[in-house]
Amino acid sequence: MMESYLLAILVSMVLITIINIILNKKSSGKIKWQHYLFGYFLILYLVISLKDIVGFPTLSDLERKVMLGVPIFDPVLNFIPLSSGIEISTILNIIFFMPFGFLLPTLWNKFRKFIPTVFAGFIFSLIIEVGQLFTIRATDVDDLIMNTLGTILGFILFKILSIIFKKLSNKTMVEEYNKKDSIIKYGPYLYIGIAVISVFFS
Repeated sequence: MMESYLLAILVSMVLITIINIILNKKSSGKIKWQHYLFGYFLILYLVISLKDIVGFPTLSDLERKVMLGVPIFDPVLNFIPLSSGIEISTILNIIFFMPFGFLLPTLWNKFRKFIPTVFAGFIFSLIIEVGQLFTIRATDVDDLIMNTLGTILGFILFKILSIIFKKLSNKTMVEEYNKKDSIIKYGPYLYIGIAVISVFFS
């Protein structure tokens, strides 16, 4: 268990480092060392979230189900918002996604805008909910709503702190890039994709 956990983290970090080095050489801007540091925080957050908190399905999980004759796809669905009222898990889902909403604008200039950050949070949450279709966990619209709300609160927290600590905020972001460096705009999705693949095959 611990070995697969560490493997997912290590593979994700190595891939992100390689990609950032390549981008740093090919792009017209320059990626600061702070971007690497906060990028590692983000990849740690993503892997831990997928592997430990939400129980994202892995290849070994699916193989085990096949061997035991258990259905791989046996979803538990809830499409009614707040059907069980506001529970502790509702609050935890909000808190759970706040780091995501905070780290994205810290790392990428494009995600210092509200819509791109919130949309990325929604997509990450949607990936989690789709993954849970293949686990014993419920795919719940409440999770999607509260996770997105957590992203919004994390973004607001970043905005507040960036006003208070303006110099620190400027230091931690990646430099501006020309339009031709379009892959930079998809940075968060690259991180999410790498984390998902690393966790699935770990």
